[in-house]
Amino acid sequence: MAFVKADLAKEKEELEQLILESEDAQKAMEEFRARIALQQQLIQMRKAEHMMQQDVAKASGLSQQAVSRIENGAGATIQSLIKYLAGIGYGIELKKI
Repeated sequence: MAFVKADLAKEKEELEQLILESEDAQKAMEEFRARIALQQQLIQMRKAEHMMQQDVAKASGLSQQAVSRIENGAGATIQSLIKYLAGIGYGIELKKI
């Protein structure tokens, strides 16, 4: 079996074109980017408060594993996200986009 060297630039271009051609794919990509941005922001906010995951767990009443899952995007309920935010001294504010 022969291996073929991947052309990552070409594959990225093809993927981007496929996304542009599909409204569903565009929505999925926007949701993915928003989810990643939220995960990164949560971690940055926790670190800005000089807290470790264990500190958030203690302050929020969540387990350290639940805190990790929230930060890794492995599933969080609204309730656990609100507890997480309260544990680091933040809340949720909704705004129209």
